[in-house]
Amino acid sequence: MKKGSLFIITGTSAVGKTTVANLVLKKIKNLQRSLTYTTRPLRAKEKDGKDYHFISKEEFKKKIKKSDFLEWANNYGNLYGTAKREITNLLKKGKNVLINVDIKGALNIKKKWPNCITIFILPESIKQLASRFKKRHDTSPAQVQKRLQIAQWELAKAPQCDYWVINRENKIKQTVKETLEIINSKTLTKS
Repeated sequence: MKKGSLFIITGTSAVGKTTVANLVLKKIKNLQRSLTYTTRPLRAKEKDGKDYHFISKEEFKKKIKKSDFLEWANNYGNLYGTAKREITNLLKKGKNVLINVDIKGALNIKKKWPNCITIFILPESIKQLASRFKKRHDTSPAQVQKRLQIAQWELAKAPQCDYWVINRENKIKQTVKETLEIINSKTLTKS
């Protein structure tokens, strides 16, 4: 049995990478999502075990000590981590795996799994990102400014990724189409 391929969708906060990842997953049968562990609170309409694995900081720290994560990070005061065993098991079974993670996590995984394919979802503009941050009801004006500063740093890391796709406003279908083309061109078992 051939091993699966590992794909990472990354980008700045609020760029739409989760939306792109979810739509891509609906289109490719032999592509499994790796669920991220997080300590942040659930947002409206999110479900534990579907969107993320929501756990306490204590549980998360235990997983760090046991080296359960392929990568983990502290973002905006919340912990996020990618489960090592889950990904390894899926790849061994010949499944293609999709990870949706920030650029720090993507680059850390790329160091450990150099053959993975990284796709950076770019915003149309910084103005577009600012507008998206402001639409989030859980983000204060001060947090918007902080997130925009972090986004500038994240955008500077985009050239380290294998592919770039621009997520233009109201053009999500085009963004998904371009992302699908990349993944389908690189999968061992196309569906």
